[in-house]
Amino acid sequence: MSVENLLNEWQPSAAAIELLQLNGVDNESINKSLAYLKSRAELNDIADVDGYNNWNEFFIMFCINAHKNPSA
Repeated sequence: MSVENLLNEWQPSAAAIELLQLNGVDNESINKSLAYLKSRAELNDIADVDGYNNWNEFFIMFCINAHKNPSA
């Protein structure tokens, strides 16, 4: 298991943050989403997340969906 696959070792890239901001996601929402994901014990290795190859890709989709559906 490589380090970049581990959620607790990962941080969103500058490009991922920029893409989220371009989609209207503010820094507060980005930080809250990051804290939420890192608190999830069942999320450890990106290989365990079906359909995603890296944490940036998963994080972008997670943040955009959370931003569009804040009550979900």
